[in-house]
Formats: sequence, C-alpha cells, structure tokens
Amino acid sequence: MNATGSASYVYPASHYLSRQLILTRDDCPFGSEIRIQFDDLQAQPVPAWVNPMSSLYSEVLTHTRLIAFSLKDRNTSSESKYLSRRFVCVRQSDLASSALTEELIQCGDALGNLGQTLVIALNELPLSAVSFVEKKKILNNLYLLKDHGIEIAFDDYNIDDESIEMFTTLNLFDYIKIPLSTLDLSLKLTGNPELFNRLHERMTMLTHTTKVVFIADRVEQTASHILARALPFEYFQGSHYSPADILLN
Repeated sequence: MNATGSASYVYPASHYLSRQLILTRDDCPFGSEIRIQFDDLQAQPVPAWVNPMSSLYSEVLTHTRLIAFSLKDRNTSSESKYLSRRFVCVRQSDLASSALTEELIQCGDALGNLGQTLVIALNELPLSAVSFVEKKKILNNLYLLKDHGIEIAFDDYNIDDESIEMFTTLNLFDYIKIPLSTLDLSLKLTGNPELFNRLHERMTMLTHTTKVVFIADRVEQTASHILARALPFEYFQGSHYSPADILLN
C-alpha cells in the first residue's frame, strides 16, 4: 500500500482518557462515561488511508471491558443496577467505519454478558455528515448497533436548536445530554422565565412521546444543580457530584 498519499487525518501528540460517574435523582450510580481528551492540539499529519482514531477507540473499549469486568459480581449476583451503563463518546463521522461498528458490537456483547449495557454518546447529529453516502453509512451502522442492544445518546445538545426533535422521531436516541453550564448561562442572560418554561415543556413532551431520557451534563455549581433538579432530568453528571477520573495509559 502506498503510504505517500494525501494527508486527511491528524494525529494528536498526546491524549488521555477521562471517566466520570452519571447519577440518578436519588444520587445512586447509574453509569460512567469514558471520553478521549487531547492534551496537545499540535498534530502530525498521517496518510489518508490511516485512521488515527482506530487505536484510540480500541483503547477506550478495552478500558470499558476491564471496568465492567471488575463490577461483574455486583451486577450479576444481585438485583443491584449499580453502574449498569457504560457511556463511550464517539465522533459521529467515525461511525461510517464498519470495523469500528463491529468492534462496538463485540464490546456491547461482552458487557451484556456481564449484566451491563454499552451506550454510544455522539457529539453531533448523525445526519450532519458531508455526503449522502456517509450519512447512509452512519445511520445504517447506528441502527445496527441498536439491533445489538447498544443504546445511543446525543451529547452536548444545544438548547437553541430545535431540529433535534426531528431526529427523535426516528427512535434513534435513548438519551439526550444537555450541558447545564450553557443552559444556566443562557437563562441568566435572558432573564426570561419563558425560556425555562418552554424548555421544561419541550423536555416533558419528548419524554412522553419518544421515551427519550434526559441527562444533565456538566453540572459544576450548586446553582446549576438546583436548576437541573427543577427540570425533568432523570440523570446527572458533573464535578458538582464527582470529579472526572484520569485513566492512565
């Protein structure tokens, strides 16, 4: 294979994995999320046929399996639902890869045997890919993941973008994560209670019509915690509840 092709990827010089708990309304652990974090944005170009994220996702999924295995007795020998969900953050464009999809399915099967469920958290709407072919691949692979019992979350929902409601009709998302830091700032800037009321109504409607579950993300301050509790969130995540753990390579 010719390694002198054009460079369409960049490989960050340094990265690490962070993990953070997701809690229920009564402060019981529901799941944990693993996210790839990049230290250095000074990146090196690599050939177009190389996908530098492939090895990173393999690393993430290995950690996910190890964590799930360490808790297998707690999930299979009792009725406890302690940490029953394993959230893994994935770029939606990477889900055009059949190899990654198969790796996620294998990880989901392994977690299922341990009494846990894999959840893929997408940081963009699945139909925002640049070409129709890519869009079709991504959607096909997402539904393939769901057919294998893997749940899908939409990460970093923008409260000012109502287009998400169109995608909920596809029965694609099991969870929607809303960053409370952004929501709290938006409410403070407007000073308009109508924004809060509209959001509450929209969340309630979506919960009723699509069964999607909302997660309050990036809850860092007491004020954000109070705001999150006033809205129909079922789960909560952020440094207000627990700091993010760094997983060393």
